[in-house]
Amino acid sequence: MATLTVDIVTPERVAFSGPADEVVAPGVGGEFGVLPAHALFLALLTPGVVTVKGAGGPKRFVVGPGFAEAGPDRIVVLTDSCEVAGTVDKATAERDLAEAQAVLATAAAGSEERLVAEQRAALARARLEA
Repeated sequence: MATLTVDIVTPERVAFSGPADEVVAPGVGGEFGVLPAHALFLALLTPGVVTVKGAGGPKRFVVGPGFAEAGPDRIVVLTDSCEVAGTVDKATAERDLAEAQAVLATAAAGSEERLVAEQRAALARARLEA
């Protein structure tokens, strides 16, 4: 069976690199999947969970906003942040969510402050659900 090469890259490091049978990622239009022989594809990512399915079982990563570029034999995820789902500090994620919600309660619609708080809240929710 054909496989994909998967690279999840942050500004600091390569968070994951390896083979997969399928990758599921959080796009702005909803979750999408990539299989071997996929058409060329570029997607904007929202904070959420990327699942890499392969022979060793699924691996889950909490990612921040970013981009995914897929092709027939490869997917590259470029993201602000990435952590292995099982290593998330839930207390920190709860605190981050509470702080973001406090900002959202007072920030003006469409303001930069509100947009940042929305992204931060989405990432905190993803971290809590992972």
